[in-house]
Amino acid sequence: MKKRTSLIPLLALFLSFCITGNVYAQKRSKPFSPEIHQDNSVTFRLKNKHAEEVVLKGSFIPKSFPVRTPAGVFGKAGQWKMTKQDGVWTYTTKPLESEIYTYYFEVDGVRQTDPANPDTLRDIDTYYSRFVIPGGIADNYVVQDVPHGKVEKVWYASSIQGLPQRRMTIYTPSDYNGDNALPVLYLLHGSGGDETAWIRAGKAVEILDNLIAQGKCEPMIVVMPNGIANRAAAPGEDPYSDEKASPTSIESMLGKIERAFVPDIVTYVDTHYNTLKDKHHRAIAGLSLGGLHTLFISANNPDMFDYVGLFSAQTTNTLSNKKIETAEQLAQSIEGMTSLIPFLGKGKIGERLTEWASGVKEGDLAIYDSLDEKLKNQFKTPPALYYIALGKDDFVKKINDDFRLRLSDAGYQYTYHETDGGHTWENWRKYLVDFLPRIFKE
Repeated sequence: MKKRTSLIPLLALFLSFCITGNVYAQKRSKPFSPEIHQDNSVTFRLKNKHAEEVVLKGSFIPKSFPVRTPAGVFGKAGQWKMTKQDGVWTYTTKPLESEIYTYYFEVDGVRQTDPANPDTLRDIDTYYSRFVIPGGIADNYVVQDVPHGKVEKVWYASSIQGLPQRRMTIYTPSDYNGDNALPVLYLLHGSGGDETAWIRAGKAVEILDNLIAQGKCEPMIVVMPNGIANRAAAPGEDPYSDEKASPTSIESMLGKIERAFVPDIVTYVDTHYNTLKDKHHRAIAGLSLGGLHTLFISANNPDMFDYVGLFSAQTTNTLSNKKIETAEQLAQSIEGMTSLIPFLGKGKIGERLTEWASGVKEGDLAIYDSLDEKLKNQFKTPPALYYIALGKDDFVKKINDDFRLRLSDAGYQYTYHETDGGHTWENWRKYLVDFLPRIFKE
């Protein structure tokens, strides 16, 4: 008698094939973005069948005219139009150089990050999608199979009025165990940044891990403090403020950060970590606003730092002696007027004037006076390295050129590193890669 075959297993197999096949088809049909090709060109995709126009904006797109697209036509600076087929918008770039790039889409004028890319970055108060082109400088910025250092977020007692505690991020290399004393680099962020900026956008941890493992730089402790004078920590983690990050910080240019730096930060680090506590084993470097702080912290403390790095520094956002005296008199007048006529301190303008006057009173504008005398004192025993770096298209290039002339006219030695590009993280990461191997060399 012929054995009858049950249809149930066959039916189950058929249904399983249909379901898994459908899932596979769905995965295949979902736009993959960004797709990096073998020649380092990149295809971006966004699924949106209802959009009328989608443009791609990114750090790899020229910001000035003329902008020639792959199609041979001239387009709008800073953006490329994407094309739509079957509800999917696409754009493919020409081959890109090794770097970390950021981008976003504008869908009918509305900004959005790439929903297919989980790698996002917050820079000040704006979010970007991000991708890496390997095979060059960017290999320093990604996690490699090397020993990894430790990162701590540390609260310390602050002497800045209204902020009894402030936070900094501290990196210690993989072989630090508290028994081995190490040199210290103080690494400062720019306007709108915070104590996480050099890690989040600057990839400082990956750079340090990789260069130390390759023997290209010395093992060191790296301290990344918050340099915004009216903030204790990064947005959302500040117990004293719920304000968003701002791209400008006048309060941080009134001497508060520079005055408190050595007694608050350096003292804490030397007390809580096993550091080499002498000038030759301390370095300080910063970008933009952090470059301003670096310049004046080192000039006001000539026996503290043997290595100084100015990355796109705001070198002359400072006041002459006469302007300092005028600012102090004006601040005193504003405080007097608002105490007599309270409504003058109301509203946005009044509040800003009052805040500025209070900042001048609580700050220390003397930090910025007599710079030539302070530089003369600093260069009596010249720093082992005084390093200035910026892009040829950086908007602070003119004031840096003036500052370099000031140094040259006085006969002070410095190292100058100029790159393409402007006031960007693409440059500041490169400067850190170039600066680290130069410091703490016997």
